Amino acid sequence: MLVISRQDRERLGLAQVLEACRCYSPQGRRLKAAGHYFGPRDRPELEAELSAIEALKDQLGHHQAQVLEVQSLLGHLRDLRGTMESLRKGRTLALTELFEIKEAARLIHKLAGFKTLIKRAGVHLLPMPQVQSLLDPTGQGRSGFSLYDDYSARLAGLRRERAQLEREMEDQGHNKEVLEARRRELIAGEREEEALVRQDLSQKLSPHAKALADNLEAAGRLDFRLAKADLALAWGASRPTILDEGQTIILEAFFHPQIQAHIRARGGAYERQTITLEAGTTVLSGPNMGGKSVSLKAMTLALLLIHMGYFPPAAFAASPLFDFVSYSSDHFDTTRKGLSSFASEMVRLRDDLARSKEQRGLIVIDEPCRGTNPREASALIGALVRTYAKKQGAFILATHYPTPSGPGIRHIRIKGLMEEALQAGMASDKKDLSDEEAIRRIESLMDYSLEAVEGGKSTQEGAVRIAAWLGMDQELLALLEEENLWPT
Repeated sequence: MLVISRQDRERLGLAQVLEACRCYSPQGRRLKAAGHYFGPRDRPELEAELSAIEALKDQLGHHQAQVLEVQSLLGHLRDLRGTMESLRKGRTLALTELFEIKEAARLIHKLAGFKTLIKRAGVHLLPMPQVQSLLDPTGQGRSGFSLYDDYSARLAGLRRERAQLEREMEDQGHNKEVLEARRRELIAGEREEEALVRQDLSQKLSPHAKALADNLEAAGRLDFRLAKADLALAWGASRPTILDEGQTIILEAFFHPQIQAHIRARGGAYERQTITLEAGTTVLSGPNMGGKSVSLKAMTLALLLIHMGYFPPAAFAASPLFDFVSYSSDHFDTTRKGLSSFASEMVRLRDDLARSKEQRGLIVIDEPCRGTNPREASALIGALVRTYAKKQGAFILATHYPTPSGPGIRHIRIKGLMEEALQAGMASDKKDLSDEEAIRRIESLMDYSLEAVEGGKSTQEGAVRIAAWLGMDQELLALLEEENLWPT
């Protein structure tokens, strides 16, 4: 179960990242939009999904032209939910609906010919020759669809008579009223007979409704799995290993594709990270500007994508499956202030705790309790850390507040500012640097790698150093030095 609000999904960048997962058919896009979640009980289904993606990924690398042809065919499929509903309920289909079914049967027949690709995708596409024969009675493979003369001798006769009559009307200048009246009778007869033909075709197609629906679903699954394989290739991602309950999560060289693209677009360097996460509580600390929020987003995204049946953006990933995934962050939230923001956060914390009593959850919180005073915030965070330390799920939070140590509590930090480089940078002339350039310089001096901290030992945050680098007022810096906050 995915327990993430719409706002937090946006902050996580889930939809934006998955824009790169391109499905060509409406059936594939519908599967993608559904966002199916694979929990612990769904492990066999998830393994099958991952096996198919792995097999297709290899196919993409060696048979790109064939894959492009399949994707082109998938792109011609239409959304037939309305037509299928009419067919199941025994309604008489319209001409356009009959055409849609004919075209779908033609496309499925062609797709089924790609046997190796279909097998790798783990789907079953079965040609429907009876449907094709019903909608192409001459077997000539005609494009489009109409109510052919072959369907009814009476219909063919009425059409011939009307064609003859219309030729006579062109040749004769008299008796036009009589001829026109007869023409109207013939047209009415044609419409009546066409309705009977459509009714007959609809009845004959009705037994094939399930087979058609199954084929369309299989085509959508093929489309979606191809899109996932394509995405895995683009990310350089490998198949994640699904672990047993309670085993240690491993993410090697994981990254956030959207953030990486943004940083590289402005000429920056994105540092990929590696982390292990055990059951209980993991506290992430680090300096200001150290990238704690980015780290949480990237690791949450990777683990969430595994539960959604994707290869995560990481060189290697291994994780057990959780009953639910929860992520929350109030960063840059200007829609809720004061009590309403804090109360909303407490509701999320309450609900996650309630779920955790009976389910194993992956709960990620970015700097909780920022909407209250430091003393109470520190106490609340400490209580959360100790509470989740005794649970079977995984609780990960980033915070600046001091947190307790003990069994089930693990501390990890971002290394942060590289001291020697920072001192050299601070000693250099910064007068010609704009604020943006100075910030970029600070970012370049950060070491974003993650390391375990024994006993929860705190790290130098670097806030005062950054303030000095950015030209903070000297009088204020002197006061900080009096408070022993100036680093030595």
